Amino acid sequence: MTKPKIFIVEDEPIIAAFLEQCLLDEGFECLGMAESFEEARQQLMHSKPDLLLLDINLGFGPDGVDLAHFVNQQLNKPFLFVTSNTDSQTLERVKLTNPSGFVMKPFKKLDLITQIELAWHAFQVRTSNTQVDFTSSVLANTHFFIKDKQKLVKLAYSDITYAEACDNYSILHTKDSKFIVSYSLKHVEVKLPAQEFLRVHRSYMVNITQISQINPKSLVLMDGKEIPVSEAHRAELLKRVNLF
Repeated sequence: MTKPKIFIVEDEPIIAAFLEQCLLDEGFECLGMAESFEEARQQLMHSKPDLLLLDINLGFGPDGVDLAHFVNQQLNKPFLFVTSNTDSQTLERVKLTNPSGFVMKPFKKLDLITQIELAWHAFQVRTSNTQVDFTSSVLANTHFFIKDKQKLVKLAYSDITYAEACDNYSILHTKDSKFIVSYSLKHVEVKLPAQEFLRVHRSYMVNITQISQINPKSLVLMDGKEIPVSEAHRAELLKRVNLF
C-alpha cells in the first residue's frame, strides 16, 4: 500500500516538528504545515495532500473543527484530529465532521501511526470500491471471496480469528492479514456463521475455535491476542465452550 502524503495543521511549533519527525521516521512524506485556519486554507488550495492531521485549538479565529468542515466540502480527504481538547461541547462539534480518527495529546508514535494507517486504508477501501460485499460475494459453506484492491481473495471463515468494530467499519483479522469492511460489527455478526463466531463484547466477535484461554474479564486467542469479554456476553460464551 502506498503511503499517503500528509499535511499538518498545528499551532505549537514543537508539536508540529515532533509530528513531522514521527512521519519521516515511518517513511511518510510531510507535504506541508500550517499554524492557523487561514494559512491552512490558502496552502490547501494549491497542495494536494492525501491525509491531514488537524489540531483543534488554532489560536484566535476559526479552529480545527471549522477547518475539518472546509476539508470535507472542498477536498474530500481523510483527516485525523490530534488534540488535547476533550470537553463534551467540542466532541459534539467533532462528531459532525466525521473524522477518520482522533488522537489524544500526549500521544505515542505507535498510536499515531496506527491511526494514520487505519484511516488511509479505510479511505482507499471506500474510494476504490474494494470493500466486502456480503450480498454479492461468491459464498460457499466454508469460504467466501473478499475484494482486496483489484483482486478477489479467497478467505475461509475458519481463517478469521476475530472481528473488531472500528467506528462505522469492521476489521476482519486473520493470522497474517486484516481486511477493513464498510459494515458495522452488527451487520458482520449476521453474516458470519453463528456456529463458529460469537459476540463477546460490543466491539469484538471471536472465532470460538481460536480461543486458548478464558479469564474473568477477557479471553486469549491462539495467537496470544487478548480480547475483552463483557459481563453481558460471558454467560453465553461459557455455554458455547466445552467445559470439562
